[in-house]
Amino acid sequence: MSDSGKTGFQFYDNLVGRTSGIQITKIIVASATITVGDMVQLSNGFIDLAGTGTPIVGVVVGLVDKNGIDLSNTRESFTQAAYTASTRTVVCGSNNQTVDKVQAVVDIDPFSRWVAETDNGNTDGQTRLMGCFTDIVAASDQVDDDTAADNTQAQLLIWGANPDGSASNIYSIAEHQFWQAT
Repeated sequence: MSDSGKTGFQFYDNLVGRTSGIQITKIIVASATITVGDMVQLSNGFIDLAGTGTPIVGVVVGLVDKNGIDLSNTRESFTQAAYTASTRTVVCGSNNQTVDKVQAVVDIDPFSRWVAETDNGNTDGQTRLMGCFTDIVAASDQVDDDTAADNTQAQLLIWGANPDGSASNIYSIAEHQFWQAT
C-alpha cells in the first residue's frame, strides 16, 4: 500500500448533501484497539472492529471519554485508556464496558461515501470499477483488493477511483448492520 499519511476510511461526501453523516456515540468493547477511520460493527451493544464479511454499522469519526470529551483535547488528561494523538488510536482496558466507558463516535449514515486505499495497490482489475463490490480486511482499516467482484454482494460498493489522482477509491457501505434489507 502506498503511504498517504492517512489511515483507514476518510469522509468523502454524502449523497444527500449532509456535511457529515448521521452519528451515534457508543461505548467500545473491552480490550479493543480502535482508530479513527476504522469500519466497525455493534457487538452485544458495544462498538467493535468489523471483520471481513460481517455487516458494518459505520466508520469511526471520533473518540471521546465517558463524559463526551474528545480524546484529542489537550487540556484534559485521560487515565481510562491509552490514547495516541498522532494516530488517533485508543487502546481500551479490560474494564472499558463497565468502568472506563471510552466511546467511539460513528458515522452510520448509509448515504456517506468514504475514501480509502486497498491493501494491494488496486491490482485487481475490478477494484476501481463503479458498481462492483468488495470487502474490508480483518483490521477494518483498508479495502481487500482481492475481493472486488461485479456480481457478488460484499461489504462495500465501489464508486470508482478518487478523482484527486491518488491511489485511493470511493466506497459506501453496502452490507450495513442497520440499513441493509434482508
